[in-house]
This record gives sequence, C-alpha cells and structure tokens, in this order.
Amino acid sequence: MNIKVLYFSKSGNTKKVAESIAKATNQVAESVPPAYPSDNVKLLFLGAGVYLGKIDDKMKNYIRSLDAKKVKNVALFSTSGSDKNIEINIMKELLVAKGINVLDKSFSCGGKFFIFFKRNHPNAEDLKNAQDFAIKIVEGIKE
Repeated sequence: MNIKVLYFSKSGNTKKVAESIAKATNQVAESVPPAYPSDNVKLLFLGAGVYLGKIDDKMKNYIRSLDAKKVKNVALFSTSGSDKNIEINIMKELLVAKGINVLDKSFSCGGKFFIFFKRNHPNAEDLKNAQDFAIKIVEGIKE
C-alpha cells in the first residue's frame, strides 16, 4: 500500500508525532512544504500544530494544492498547547472541500507550548499512542 506521512511543525512537536507514525508504518516523515505526495497515495497521514488558535498558512496552502485524484484517504494528526482540536477541524474542512476522503479517526496530543505549558509533551506515552493509532488506521484500510 502506498502510504505517506507529511507534517508541518514550527516547534518540533508535530514532527515528533509524525516520526512515530512513520516508524510504525515503515515510512519516512516529510515536512510540507516542499514534500508532495506522489501519484496514487492510498493513505496520507497529515499533521499540523495549532499556532495562536489556527494552523499555519503554509499548511492551509499545502492542503489547497492537493489533488483529489492523487490522494485516496487522509488520516489527520496534530499537537496543541491547548486541549482543542481546532487544527483537525480546519484541515478536515479544507480536505473535504477538495473532495478528499478524511478518515473519521484522528490523533491529537499535547505539545509543548512556550516554556511552561505542557513542556513534557509529546511524551513517550503520546508517541506510543501515535504509533498505535497509525497501526490501527493502516489495518483498517483495505488494499
């Protein structure tokens, strides 16, 4: 199965989660931009973090550039200094508007926010949960 793991991360939190997902799926995590999925991606793990209550414009523009003919399914993941899933909802809306199937299950965990808040996240348990999430998603996608 053709799987890609792509992410956008300013602080490195989302990158850590992407790398855990990539490890669980025997892939390489790549940053967007410039990474772009090749033709016929069966499953794209796509992740971003929340920055001041929104996702970065680079991720928004990246999603807008995706071709629904090249990406069959997207599993979303995120990190956040807050407990909200703002980024998941924003990414899902943008992907659905492009006609790209977004899987119902997503993964979100805390991320270090400035110096004091959630400074130990994502932690080892978060990263293990991200791997478990990835394995379940891959098992749920039929060849």
